[in-house]
Amino acid sequence: MNGHVEMDLLIHGNLVNVYSGDISESYIGVKDGIVRYVGKRRVKAREEMDVDSKFILPAYIDGHVHIESSLVTPSQFAAAVIPHGTCCVVADPHEIANVCGVDGIKFMIEDSLRTPLKVYFMIPSCVPATNLETSGAKIGVNEIEELKKNKWILGLGEVMNFPGVIKGDEEVIAKIKACEGMIIDGHAPGLRGEDLCTYIAAGIMSDHESVTADEALEKLSLGMWIMIREGSSAKNLADLACIVSKGCPERVMLVTDDRHADDLLTEGHMDHVLRRAVEEGIDPVDAVRMVTIKPSEYFGLRRLGAVAPGKSADIVIVEDLKSFRADMVIINGDVAARNGEYLGRLESLPAEAAVEKTVRVNELSPEAFKISYDGDEESVKVLVIKALPDQIVTEKMLCELPVKNGEVLPSLEQDVLKICVVERHHGTGRIGKGFIHGFGLRRGALASTVAHDSHNIVVVGVNDDEISRAVNRIREINGGLVAVENGAVKCELPLPIGGIMSNKGIKFVAERMKALNESAMEMGCSLKSPFMTLSFMALPVIPKLKITDMGLVDVESMRITALLVE
Repeated sequence: MNGHVEMDLLIHGNLVNVYSGDISESYIGVKDGIVRYVGKRRVKAREEMDVDSKFILPAYIDGHVHIESSLVTPSQFAAAVIPHGTCCVVADPHEIANVCGVDGIKFMIEDSLRTPLKVYFMIPSCVPATNLETSGAKIGVNEIEELKKNKWILGLGEVMNFPGVIKGDEEVIAKIKACEGMIIDGHAPGLRGEDLCTYIAAGIMSDHESVTADEALEKLSLGMWIMIREGSSAKNLADLACIVSKGCPERVMLVTDDRHADDLLTEGHMDHVLRRAVEEGIDPVDAVRMVTIKPSEYFGLRRLGAVAPGKSADIVIVEDLKSFRADMVIINGDVAARNGEYLGRLESLPAEAAVEKTVRVNELSPEAFKISYDGDEESVKVLVIKALPDQIVTEKMLCELPVKNGEVLPSLEQDVLKICVVERHHGTGRIGKGFIHGFGLRRGALASTVAHDSHNIVVVGVNDDEISRAVNRIREINGGLVAVENGAVKCELPLPIGGIMSNKGIKFVAERMKALNESAMEMGCSLKSPFMTLSFMALPVIPKLKITDMGLVDVESMRITALLVE
């Protein structure tokens, strides 16, 4: 560098060096959005910024997140996370891909480019997740080859079908081979020993599903990168912090996986994960390494992850290394947020029909949800899903339910409600019908198009009239979350983008989610987050009993099972 070149910006403060682990008083010179100088000597600059005793950090990277879990678009997500110090995320868009396929992924990429946030994407590996449900699209090798050409695509997203990898399933292996030479993320809960070796040998490089230190250490010892997850749903830091030794030589990073709107507002994003890491005893500089230089090394993002010459000037100024409260966030040399406020322009990308008109369902009468029985008995034994508080796994239970006029009815006395899944992608008219225990509703119905992973309409209610009203309202607003009581809409959150994302900001979504949960509580619901619980009742890869548009699924045997028990 010519010593006489004038910097655009010169920052003076306590630099956290993620290479040496030192914290030292330094000058950082920025020119054309790139760090050009780091040192003890003051150099010439058009603008100078002295941050006094505050700390200068590289801006944060979230190496694994499903943006759709926040229920907002990438541009709205960016506006929420940038003020907390995040400059980059690596997103797996498998939620929108299950609804809209390649078109959905392209929408996510285009919308993310409207903000300073650097959003890289992984190609979803399991769309659809199973053959026991109807998804809106399929991502196969041809789609992978098309998506690979985009510069914002880094590789293959979490390979959730680990049994398929171990058994050598041709389709799964073909997807992995199609991404050879790229990053291939894993998803291997509880996988150990010989099976784990087979999984890694297929080319899979990371895992974010470890829940015990022994499991994580075994995966590390076999060459995997470990993503310690601390999100809204799954929180693993308390159990895995002990795998990180002083200096953090391990191949470990911190990620969120998912972050709900209200948590982004009240707790933050990667700054929250950093706080939790320090609370669990991890050295603050090591924690910073795990959200900066570590993910940049894993994903090959050579311009990111450090405040050093040649790196993108993505910088966070924080008050201390305990709260990590961001005073200022700089991305590409420009101030993107100050004192918790996003300074960029925020215009949502007008959605095209491919991602906006995704609820293809005819109006349904209460009769459509009837569960018929042609026997003479006044009651029948029924296999019922048992929902568990704050869990996405379920149990099986048997209940005796009343029969009236040839119809099996729910039983409020036993807290057994009707649950249905309506296929909404292809207009097949298919409805899976069953019963569920544990919601506690005394009145009304709750319905949602956020239903992992295929995102059909899932609805739970006290009777068919309420259920049909809720489903028809979902149809009218083209996707979203609805609470209905006595045939009237009590509260709703429209999600017109794929039926899973709002085109409004995070604050609107968080307020509506709070109002929806309160409405459900007023209707008798005993669950803290009923819509989140409902969203996982249609996911047939999580035990033990789930429901899809094809019917009741026994997850342990991976087959559709009979509702009525002989």
